[in-house]
Amino acid sequence: MNKVKKSDVDDPSDWVVEEMSTVHLGDKRLRKRLFVILQRMFNSPVASLKAACRGWAEAIATYRFFDNERITEEALLEPHRDATLQRVRAQKRVLVIQDTTEIDYSSKKELEGTGPLSVEQRKGFFAHSQYVVTPERLPLGVWGTKIYARDREGEKVGRKKQPIEEKESFRWLEGYRDVCRLAELAPDTQTISVSDREGDIYEIFLEWQKRCQQGKSASEWLIRSCQDRCLAPFEKKQANTELKLPGKLRSAVEQSPVLGTIEFYVTKHEGSKKVRGSRIKTFRRARRVVQELHAIEVWLKPPQRKGQTLAPVKIGVVMAREIDPPAGQERIEWVLLTSLSVANFEAAQEILELYLARWEIEVFHRVLKTGCRVERIQLKAADRIKPAIALYMIVAWRVVYVMKLGRECPDLPCDVIFEEAEWRAVYHVVKRRKAVDKPTLGEMVKLVGSLGGYLGRKGDGHPGAQSMWQGIMRARDFALGWLLFTGQTQEI
Repeated sequence: MNKVKKSDVDDPSDWVVEEMSTVHLGDKRLRKRLFVILQRMFNSPVASLKAACRGWAEAIATYRFFDNERITEEALLEPHRDATLQRVRAQKRVLVIQDTTEIDYSSKKELEGTGPLSVEQRKGFFAHSQYVVTPERLPLGVWGTKIYARDREGEKVGRKKQPIEEKESFRWLEGYRDVCRLAELAPDTQTISVSDREGDIYEIFLEWQKRCQQGKSASEWLIRSCQDRCLAPFEKKQANTELKLPGKLRSAVEQSPVLGTIEFYVTKHEGSKKVRGSRIKTFRRARRVVQELHAIEVWLKPPQRKGQTLAPVKIGVVMAREIDPPAGQERIEWVLLTSLSVANFEAAQEILELYLARWEIEVFHRVLKTGCRVERIQLKAADRIKPAIALYMIVAWRVVYVMKLGRECPDLPCDVIFEEAEWRAVYHVVKRRKAVDKPTLGEMVKLVGSLGGYLGRKGDGHPGAQSMWQGIMRARDFALGWLLFTGQTQEI
């Protein structure tokens, strides 16, 4: 594949050139247009595609770009996957978080190819992604995504008896296999696939076991339990006299010895949960939480599948259970299933900390939908709108990456992320004076965040995602003004 040079395009930032350097669309003009579109999206993430473009001619060229049959979400994400792989190879361990989010286009009656969402009256797409982060929660990229519409006829009768390949939940197994491919391409990096309760699927455990037995690359996995699974019959026979395991997973881990306790604070939270097909509101007060940790290894009894007999699988289980929750408040409890070791308290505590990093994909989805406003894209067919969503995923990743890198590596020089026109212009606008020395990355992130509403008061912490996506948009405008004012001919 030919590498793209910055001289090949009109005005992309260095990061755009580096991130998309291996793109191959079969046409040099499409390649150039991709660079311009991605730069415009990043410059104005909250603006519509038309508003982000510079003039009507550029807007028409953008719409024609997405009309081209060569432009698919796979083709646009491929160079980002290549760049993500390079970042993964530089790490000792990464978490690949799987999750599904709804993209609601109910208001766009003319949009073709949508399907029902979790509420039948709403229409749109589901996006199931693998989002890669370090254990320190620095995002490395989107390893893969599947954007699809649900069958309008809804779920078929007898779906539990269908092969996994015919179920919508097959996306979780496909996602795990994608993570195994990453593990194969980055053999010196430990990969861990992390999922919430929807990912509690027996075929994933079986896939991992088969790969290990066959000597193939197999990613580790960490999944929050959804089902109280049955234990294999011979597990009771192997249990020692001090711990006689019952026939169910939850009871077995509850009866295991307490390894130790952990303490943390939770903030106030208002939300909702589904109970018997209906969604009810929930409220949690801010409070100090003390949890006891249990951990155990068990053999799972395989579920019945039509036409095949599945093998039992040995897994680790960690339970973190709150001690004496306040009256009227739901107990905070997690039961986690994993292929990782659960041999002692330190291992169990580490598994809990790794699982809590799952929240990072929620931040990513919030930036994608609220910051990049993908639910307002004005395109009229699924094969046009899906590639646009894929590009906005790269933009959303980059926004979070800038925010997190400023927190994790605040002493780096700011030009690892920002170009000279950007940091000089932002510094001058915010500080009301020219920069004598180049600011650090941590300082620059706070300056950009201040353009998006971050106040920087004592106790405010670091800028959040919303401050960053709004600040980035203003920073690019100031940088353009800076170049024009100083008489430089370089575009940005």
